[in-house]
Amino acid sequence: MPAGWGTLREVFIGIEHDYVEPEWMTAFAWMGKDGQEYCRKYGGRKSIEVVPDQIKVLREQIKNHVKAVQKCGVKVHRNIPFKYPEEAHFLDNVQKGAVFSGGADFFRFIGKNCILLNNLRYPFRRKQVYTVRPVLEPLLKGADVRYVALPPASPHYTENDIYLENGDIMLDGHNIYVGHSGLGTSDAGIDWLRQFMGHEYRIFKVPLAGSVLHLDTVLMLNRPGLLTYYPELVKEMPKPLESWDKIKVRIEPGDGPSFGANSLSINEKTIIMATEYERLVPEYKKRGIETIVQPYSMSMAYGSGPRCLTGVLAKGPVSREE
Repeated sequence: MPAGWGTLREVFIGIEHDYVEPEWMTAFAWMGKDGQEYCRKYGGRKSIEVVPDQIKVLREQIKNHVKAVQKCGVKVHRNIPFKYPEEAHFLDNVQKGAVFSGGADFFRFIGKNCILLNNLRYPFRRKQVYTVRPVLEPLLKGADVRYVALPPASPHYTENDIYLENGDIMLDGHNIYVGHSGLGTSDAGIDWLRQFMGHEYRIFKVPLAGSVLHLDTVLMLNRPGLLTYYPELVKEMPKPLESWDKIKVRIEPGDGPSFGANSLSINEKTIIMATEYERLVPEYKKRGIETIVQPYSMSMAYGSGPRCLTGVLAKGPVSREE
């Protein structure tokens, strides 16, 4: 089984706890007009106080995601609330906010490497490592894993510091595809990953439309030889993927941020996907894939579809591999 494939065995799924609405910054361009105005209006305020109904929906959707994953026989770990006020308010002088349900952006396993994702583009998200490390590190203890973190980005925000986000990373064997829209992973982040992984891996930069949050929202490798993508938003298909069977997602009125490709593969014949993109179910069915469909509207509004919510710890038959 090539690296990147196998049955999902063990994952991390983020929690909703004491969310603080993030303050506005230019890298929020992926949001729709309403989302951007919402950020400007409520940024820095406790979510449960300003949008209680939305937070209740978000909690329910995350809870149902956990249930769906567990029902598939997958072991689920959760991050924890901040232990100390210094952690909860880390970089608040740069950008206030607290949203840490996106489990995929906690860490990334590639081969026997576990990369702690401490350099997310949005300053408010960098504090989430303090909710992850107390759970992740005991799981790594004694494992044959090289555990690393990126050189810390400056508290002063610049567009091309070393930013690396798992939502931009797709893996097929020794081919690593990294999305680049300017809203997530930076060129410097891609350069760091290339240098760290060495000559054993080939890194392909995937240019994306400037409105795209992450690669995994607009291009997903579902199983060997099959991918789902938006032709309008993926500017250039990497050469190794050109011959793959492709399910195409088209932008439709009312879609909001483009998350149609974002699904979670349990195995080669089962995926979890959003009700909001149920129109794709017949395409998966034609290819022998069972779809577990449930709502993720509020989760996606906060930047996380089914795949984004889920950090992969182990796939079978190869342990600690995604």
